[in-house]
Amino acid sequence: MRIQMLRSTIVDLKQVSVGDIVETSEQASRLLIGIGKAMAAPVIHQVVITDQKPEPAKLTSKRRNSNDPQPRD
Repeated sequence: MRIQMLRSTIVDLKQVSVGDIVETSEQASRLLIGIGKAMAAPVIHQVVITDQKPEPAKLTSKRRNSNDPQPRD
């Protein structure tokens, strides 16, 4: 299981620092998360860049307030 370290400690007999992402056993991961030294590592998403231009956002009109003194067209 991948975990991100919140505190410096030793994992699998190796020194790790704050912010390091470590792959370790499920048991060790649960222990470190349980005692507050680690959290589940964020999922890394692969970003794909294309040459296509995004479609322009559609503009929506604001809803008229029923108490509005000026009527809108």
